Amino acid sequence: MSKISPLLSLIAGSVFLASCGSNLPIAGEIELNEQFVADFDLVDMNGEAATDERFEGKPMLIYFGFTSCPDVCPAALGVMVAALDSMGSAADDIQPLYITVDPERDTPERLADYLSFDPRLLGLTGDEESAKDARDQMRVFAAKVPLENSAIGYTVDHQSMFFFVNSEGQPTHAFRDSIPPQELGQRLRKLVG
Repeated sequence: MSKISPLLSLIAGSVFLASCGSNLPIAGEIELNEQFVADFDLVDMNGEAATDERFEGKPMLIYFGFTSCPDVCPAALGVMVAALDSMGSAADDIQPLYITVDPERDTPERLADYLSFDPRLLGLTGDEESAKDARDQMRVFAAKVPLENSAIGYTVDHQSMFFFVNSEGQPTHAFRDSIPPQELGQRLRKLVG
């Protein structure tokens, strides 16, 4: 029996893979279910109201981060921008959003300065409650961590992923921040197209 079980598992796995063909997700891509919701009521880096309804009809690429992040967030922003660059004019069909997980420090002015290197990026912030609500809707983990003997006082541990929201406002896919930019650009082009 134990010799047959591994063989049956191998055959079943092969049949499964053959039936999926090219529809298998790439490494680091997650298909999201209806429990993920892109509802938010925030303020953009220009001081204007930024609710999910404002972007209705336009797909969004959302990243949750913070301006005091020393390495992860800048690297993720680099991937996001390079992916958009790789898409050429097709990137015009996507609204890239950077939603802060540190609304206490990330004022609209601070976000505007932080994201000034690329005019396509739009930073969103708000009060603690509205920022937490936006994270909770998208099932994003973030937690303040005190830093003893540090001038900045605390950092924020957070989930680092890109979320694709379709033109109907439904989050459909998430991508690890380690995805190569060209690959992310190709996937976004297919999802938008």
